[in-house]
Amino acid sequence: MESNNQLVARNKSRIVFIDVLRAYAILMMLQGHFVDTFLATAFRSPDSPLYVLWAFMRGMTAPIFFTVTGLVFTYLLLRDGRPLKENKRVKKGLRRGVQLVGIGYLLKLNFFGLLIGQIYPWVWTIDVLHIIGIALLSLIGVVALREKIGASLPLLMLAFGVGTFFMDPFFTENSWAHLPRVFANYLTRDFGSSFTIVPWIGFAFFGGALGAVLSHRPNLAFTNWFPALLLAFGITLTVGSYQLLVNLYELTGWSYLAVLFKNHYLFWRLGHVFIVIPLFMWVVPRLPVIPALVTKIGSETLTIYGAHYVVLYGTWLGLGLSQIIGPRSLDPLTVAVGALTFVLSAVFMIVHIEVIREWVYVTVPAWFRTQYRRLNVWYYRELPKQLAFLQERWETLADLLSSWLLPLAQVFSSRNKD
Repeated sequence: MESNNQLVARNKSRIVFIDVLRAYAILMMLQGHFVDTFLATAFRSPDSPLYVLWAFMRGMTAPIFFTVTGLVFTYLLLRDGRPLKENKRVKKGLRRGVQLVGIGYLLKLNFFGLLIGQIYPWVWTIDVLHIIGIALLSLIGVVALREKIGASLPLLMLAFGVGTFFMDPFFTENSWAHLPRVFANYLTRDFGSSFTIVPWIGFAFFGGALGAVLSHRPNLAFTNWFPALLLAFGITLTVGSYQLLVNLYELTGWSYLAVLFKNHYLFWRLGHVFIVIPLFMWVVPRLPVIPALVTKIGSETLTIYGAHYVVLYGTWLGLGLSQIIGPRSLDPLTVAVGALTFVLSAVFMIVHIEVIREWVYVTVPAWFRTQYRRLNVWYYRELPKQLAFLQERWETLADLLSSWLLPLAQVFSSRNKD
């Protein structure tokens, strides 16, 4: 007989594969950031099969993250079933989008710099959280547009995804130095941003298209043919996107397409994403059991990302692993052991996340409240008594000094006259 936990997992299995996929992506991100930070330059050779494989796998992490973000958010938004004005997930999504952008900036702040009124330029560079926040806001915008014009949402999402990818050369080739840096960082990587709005929210739109399909027919995820169809789509993009763009260029003569097929990595990476997603979609529901820890890791990606960012890069205090160890300073074996330890530390944190949250949100605030109350009691009760006592002692001392000093002053005065 199955346990209640297993029954719950089965009943909600339509989204379990997404949590498993997110867990895979976040753990890949952890090791990827660790290795990229510490692996010495001498070992970053394109002739090394291991390094090439690692770089290829690392390059899949961000596209998977953005695509799954679009999938999950659109799926949950549409499963509510109500119009946008009545849909609670719209307000929640808007709040979450703005919150993620804010957290993205917060993670880059240096507290010691703030104490001297200094905000360093890197604070305004753009990272994963900023783009995910913008993606959530954009997905809501597309759903609102669909309500207005009545088009097919999956097709509309696909159109926005393709359009975003097609706009990438325009943003890459042009200079945005004339804009204020805080805005330019969203459009170009020239000033230190890791990601930009274009093309990366395009992956979220493609995920949104898949989420829109599954929201209407969630049982498709349990069939054999639908994952196979997605897999075929992914393989086609991987091996055929270049030739497709070449054919479009030859057919239309549009010079802009020449830029795209010379740099078709976006569609190539999208193909990889649509190979990975159907594999997880098909395999996960057929596993006899999914460890609860795996889905828990997948649901705590923001916590893991925030913790790893501060610990690895030392942004808040100016002291992190990158400052302690030194960037690009380790050999492959040491980096591998360190990356494994780093990943296991994150897993350990999630295992005990309830205890940590209890300590952060309950124990520590309670301690500060207790100290604040004690300080209040001391300030309003004890401090006046101590001040009165000190004043009384001072007056006594003053009287004593005056009784001794005045005669002495008179004696010295009389001697001076003599």
